[in-house]
Amino acid sequence: MEEKKREIIVRTSYDEMEAFVMLPVIPFDESYTKDEIYAALEAKRVSSGVDDACIDRMISERIFGRECLVAKGVPVVDGKDGYYEFQFNTDLSAKPKVRADGSVDYWSIHVVEIVEEGQVIAIYHDPVDGKNGCTVTGKPLNAKRGRPLPPLTGRGFDRSEDNHVYTANTTGKIEKNESRIMILEVYEIFGNVDMKTGNVDFRGDVIVHGNVTPGMKIHATGTITVDGTVEACTLEAGKDIILRGGVLGANRAVIKTKANLYAKFMEYATIEANGSIEASSALDCMITCYDRIYMSGKKANIIGGVVYAAKGIEVDCCGNETELKTRVEAGVHRTLLKQLYDLQEQVNEDTQIIEKINFGLQQFEEMAKEKNMDVKNDERRLALLRARIMRQAQLATSTDKVKQLNEIMERAKGAKIRVIHEIFPGVSVVIDDIVLNMKDYQESVEFEENAGKVRMFSIKDELVG
Repeated sequence: MEEKKREIIVRTSYDEMEAFVMLPVIPFDESYTKDEIYAALEAKRVSSGVDDACIDRMISERIFGRECLVAKGVPVVDGKDGYYEFQFNTDLSAKPKVRADGSVDYWSIHVVEIVEEGQVIAIYHDPVDGKNGCTVTGKPLNAKRGRPLPPLTGRGFDRSEDNHVYTANTTGKIEKNESRIMILEVYEIFGNVDMKTGNVDFRGDVIVHGNVTPGMKIHATGTITVDGTVEACTLEAGKDIILRGGVLGANRAVIKTKANLYAKFMEYATIEANGSIEASSALDCMITCYDRIYMSGKKANIIGGVVYAAKGIEVDCCGNETELKTRVEAGVHRTLLKQLYDLQEQVNEDTQIIEKINFGLQQFEEMAKEKNMDVKNDERRLALLRARIMRQAQLATSTDKVKQLNEIMERAKGAKIRVIHEIFPGVSVVIDDIVLNMKDYQESVEFEENAGKVRMFSIKDELVG
């Protein structure tokens, strides 16, 4: 009777993507057949991706007592989603770079990206289909499908018929917000703003590649960028103001922004910013900032003037050796409280007047019903309607301002003034309208309001750490 051969061992990997066979050692005058090996594979449900040549080699070369990889599954190749290749800088930076020597490079600020008419701004790449796979046991594996993206929306560009190539149809500032692209008008002045150019009042962004000379005015609903020096002029912006060459205001410059201000230096100017301010120095300025002020760079300083920031101030040096009077303020300012009180009074007054107007209009409606009259064109009724529209608009504006002031007040809680290097006598530190007059020279200190007083704490250990 023929001796029974030892059992062929078949093993599959945990993910069933590979199958291995081990042939037990048998006498030299005996051999295995392919049918035996295929039968063993079938018993373990291995039916796909079998390497027939490998099995032949195991038999002919008598590979016994060790595993051989005899079957491989077909791996899944997932599809790739469609994507846009943008042909402009989408990673704009509003933070200036600090050089190795500690100075600040305000030319590194890049918040306005300009494209030219006819420039390709985006190319769409279609999704790539995936490839299904299967395990060595024949189990199908479904690939992830590549998803298409919807066409870009916005204005200022054209797209090809197949929605693959997007081209600017105007020259201007390009903005990207998710899948929306906007190319907006930009007023670019290649030189100075002076009597030749006249004042600038523009709905959009303004870029000046020269100086803004004394007496001139620039008003923009967007950003204002000045490469040169801002002199005794007026700037007003609905968004950021970037002054690469700084401000020499001669006590007549007025700069206002509803967003952030970045300047190389600020001298003898009146400045107001709803957002933050970042600069290297402030000399004898009147500054009101409803967020935070960062005086950054080597020897960044505040000397003279009155500088207020609701959220706090960080500066390297404050005051100077001559003990020039300098006032730095943070937190909840008395002017904020007064503004909030006055606006709330205005809101209450407008609300009461609107209620009275509504009562008067209701009386007209009742009279019309009682006397069967048409009062729609009654001049008294029309006057009431006009008055209500005016008061409602005023109420909406006041309510919005109250909301903004409350946000600033909330932002101002816990404000601190931080002096990294040195602060001199002659400096008044004010937090929440509580004043601390510096009598002595100090190094590396931080000020905060505590128990009704402005208290000073050393930060030397923190800076060393």
